[in-house]
Amino acid sequence: MSNQRANRVLGLVVAAISIVALIAVLAVKEKTPQLDANTPEGIVQQYLQAATARDFEKAITYLASDTKCKVADFDQAYIQSSIRISLSNSSITGDSATVKVNIDNSNGGPFGGSYTESQSFRLTKSDTGWKIAGIPWPTYQCGGVTP
Repeated sequence: MSNQRANRVLGLVVAAISIVALIAVLAVKEKTPQLDANTPEGIVQQYLQAATARDFEKAITYLASDTKCKVADFDQAYIQSSIRISLSNSSITGDSATVKVNIDNSNGGPFGGSYTESQSFRLTKSDTGWKIAGIPWPTYQCGGVTP
C-alpha cells in the first residue's frame, strides 16, 4: 500500500470518527421541554427563562399585579451565566400554588465545583391566570422591601 493511499484511508477513518462523535454529542444534548403555560410550573419556567436571559421587562409580566418589584430591582440582581435550574416539586391548593426549584451554580473556584440553592415560588391564581407573588429569585429586595 502506498503512502498516499494509506493517508487517504487514515483521513477517511478520522472523518468517520469525527462524524460519529458529532452525532453522539447532538443526540445526547436534550432540549428542555416547555411546560404548559397555564400551570404554575409553566409560569415559573417562563419567568425563569426570561430572568436568566436578562429580559426583565418580560420577567416582570409573570408577577402578581400587587408586586413592588420593578425592572430596576431586577437590574441589580446577580445571575450567573452558567446556571442550571431544575424543578424540584410543586403543589396546588385552590387558588394558591408553590413551585420549588433547585438552582445549580458554578462557584468559579480554582478546582471548579458548584453549589445548589433551593428557591420556592408562591403563586396565586387571578382572572388572567397564575402569577408569581412576593419577591421572587433573583431579586431579594423590591421597592425597598425585603422578603
